[in-house]
Amino acid sequence: MRNILFLPVLFLLSMPLTAQQDAMFTRNTFNSMYLFGNPAYCGVHGYWTTNALYRTQWLGFDGAPQTMYLGAEGMVGRRQNAGLGFSLMHDKIGLDRMTHLSANYAYHIRMDKDQTLSLGLKAGAFYYKSLLGSAILDDNGDPVYSSGDVQGVVPQLGVGAYWYTPDFFAGVSMPTLFAFDNRNDGLNFTPLGNGIQRMHLNAYTGYVFHLDNRIDLKPSVLLKYQPSAPLEADINLNVWFNNVIAFGASYRTNDAVSIMIEVPINKRLSVAYAFDHTITPIRNVSDGTHEIMVGYNFIDDLRVTGVRRNPGRF
Repeated sequence: MRNILFLPVLFLLSMPLTAQQDAMFTRNTFNSMYLFGNPAYCGVHGYWTTNALYRTQWLGFDGAPQTMYLGAEGMVGRRQNAGLGFSLMHDKIGLDRMTHLSANYAYHIRMDKDQTLSLGLKAGAFYYKSLLGSAILDDNGDPVYSSGDVQGVVPQLGVGAYWYTPDFFAGVSMPTLFAFDNRNDGLNFTPLGNGIQRMHLNAYTGYVFHLDNRIDLKPSVLLKYQPSAPLEADINLNVWFNNVIAFGASYRTNDAVSIMIEVPINKRLSVAYAFDHTITPIRNVSDGTHEIMVGYNFIDDLRVTGVRRNPGRF
């Protein structure tokens, strides 16, 4: 029964590759998770940090979205004012397979002792493949599927900016400013056109309130905009207790409510988990969405100087 109900969803997700959206994450403030959406995040912590994530969405559906992500970023150079980062993401949605690989660079400009502006550039490409030849059809003469599998590589360029202090951050980014799609005659240079990868605009901000020596409160908001889709907002609230555990809740407009937990095992290793409960009609046949994350910081207390007060908080 679930598979039957999911067929219209798969149709919408797998047919129009030209409307492909960026991958969605719930725990988007987990160390280098920001790197996927904003290259200016490279080097913010002052040391190298890595992340691994696995997300399975709409559990219980055959062909439901699954996402795997690996990211690493850190500070480079003698003057400690440049950041470098890399990200690898694989997304599987119905008949579609997409793999993103990118290199990121950021330049950090210290405005004063506590305030820094970072400007970032992302360059990469993604490989897409739609397994149309594997579709089970009622109409074998459907021209959309008769040509078999569709695949290709699309280079892309993105930009971002990030302003941060020890307790505050704000960022804006376009992960795909330009995408070079050559499926049509010649090279299709489409910043706002009908290419396979559309321009997205992300904006976010957050602050850490120190209630006392044991409790820190961190609200944050992430806005995601694409002209072909409604404006989406993630409204998050995380609470840290004595620097040893964090609990959080999130609301994604017209989509889901989430709960989160993060546990730093030590100064280097941390793990986190998030669960989404959809508030759309899909909840009648879905068991929810799960995210599991592991992060590792290459930090040496004797060597790192100028590290922000709350590394790993954002």
